Amino acid sequence: MGECRTCGAQVNRTYVADQLLDRLAKSEKKGTPKQLSRECAKAGIRLPAATIRTWIHQKRLTPDQHGHVTLSSIVPLLHRRAR
Repeated sequence: MGECRTCGAQVNRTYVADQLLDRLAKSEKKGTPKQLSRECAKAGIRLPAATIRTWIHQKRLTPDQHGHVTLSSIVPLLHRRAR
């Protein structure tokens, strides 16, 4: 359990994290690794841009012709990383 920063209520951290990941999974936002790292941080998920670049280098993520990837493509990798 954790405490909500806004209202002080007790919240289940796992539930909150799952809700945030679900929201990211439905997102069609695209960006550079640095931009996506910032978007994840806004959702309370620490994901360094270097990790995203590593996933691209390892062919676990495929960027478009501009070097952008979608937030939704990162979610399955976040799930694997959490295990």
